[in-house]
Amino acid sequence: MGNKGSTGNISDAELAALKANSNLSEQEIREMYLEFQKGGGGDGKITKQEFSKYYKKSVGIDDKNGILADNTFAAFDSNHDGSISFTEFTFAILAQNKTDLDSILNFSFEVLDTSGDGHVSFDELKNYMEKAMILAVGQEEAATVDSNESTQALFKEFGLNQTQKLNKQQFIEGCKKNKELANMFTGNE
Repeated sequence: MGNKGSTGNISDAELAALKANSNLSEQEIREMYLEFQKGGGGDGKITKQEFSKYYKKSVGIDDKNGILADNTFAAFDSNHDGSISFTEFTFAILAQNKTDLDSILNFSFEVLDTSGDGHVSFDELKNYMEKAMILAVGQEEAATVDSNESTQALFKEFGLNQTQKLNKQQFIEGCKKNKELANMFTGNE
């Protein structure tokens, strides 16, 4: 065991937290940690650049512009220090791998809330919509879509105007009431 950066082992505190909050065995957690250390230069954290390299290899989808990697990194970097600790990474992976609707919507909200203030502003949702459109239809076709108008329509679905902010409860409840919204933010069809 020991300190996470000095011996290449996971700390007792991280191991205990992960065991308590996941279905992973101690051995599985240790194996994940070693893989994380290899990818992160051995310091227990990875930077946005290191994450992007790992993400592109792991996910296996076309992310030429780095949009998905950037949004995912922002969601994983829960303390907004510009790097991801093993614990942040693991909890985010666990959240992303959930199959129940509440967990998926909770994770989706975290991806949208790039400021980390617990709310999604009009600009945050618009930024997400612009990036999602590029991924869905390509740069040229996305340029023909009025992202301001589509974001206003989404805010209206949540009962908000563009000066208001969307909180997590509103987001989850709104998506549960509207299957199209839920599908948009969960990736289901």
